[in-house]
Amino acid sequence: MPDSGLDAAARSLRAWLNGEQFTDLSTAEVTSFLTDSVDRWANSLGYNVQREVDLPPDSRRRDHRLGRLDLQLSHRSGRGRLISIEVDRGNKLWSLDKLTQAAELGHLALWLRWSRQPVPVPIPPSVRLIRAHVTRRTTIDQQKRHTLQPDNCG
Repeated sequence: MPDSGLDAAARSLRAWLNGEQFTDLSTAEVTSFLTDSVDRWANSLGYNVQREVDLPPDSRRRDHRLGRLDLQLSHRSGRGRLISIEVDRGNKLWSLDKLTQAAELGHLALWLRWSRQPVPVPIPPSVRLIRAHVTRRTTIDQQKRHTLQPDNCG
């Protein structure tokens, strides 16, 4: 990624995801697919990928809850900022809190949200939202199946 800023990281990941597609995956399979896709994107750009990375406890929270990021990327050259990523289907405000904390630590913070529903909360300027417009259908035996067509991430 020639420009290492937040907007450049978001644009690059959106472009990558716009080349991805899947059909009839379960909810768990979608999260796994998207997490693996982000991993491949990061590796293609020279990043090391860590999954389930703990953030330091946030002293502003009464419960001092420990945040765990879905993905954290560091460039193999040792240069540049860490990139912290959350992958969610719903509106997890806790995910947004973790990303805001990561941004305060100097990370580039990306929220990959896979749903067609709008996000009902304001996104802080230190976080970029990437929306994968995944459609859902219910099968005859009441299973939820999800599909992502190419060029459907914004």
